[in-house]
Amino acid sequence: MKPPALYAVIVVLAALVVWLASALVHVENERYALQIGLCQHDPTALKMFDCLKKAQTRNGWYWHLWYALGD
Repeated sequence: MKPPALYAVIVVLAALVVWLASALVHVENERYALQIGLCQHDPTALKMFDCLKKAQTRNGWYWHLWYALGD
């Protein structure tokens, strides 16, 4: 593999890791909001989805990532 192609693969893989970490942080925030009762679990109500979008359960994104990977 030529060096420019290798760098392109590395950049694509790094972008994929960042994207997956972002999705994991989002899901962990929603999971924890439901676990602690910040948002009531009612799959038929659209209010739950609004609550989950606005809920901030921890101080930073890195804590969500830490608990998602370590728990």
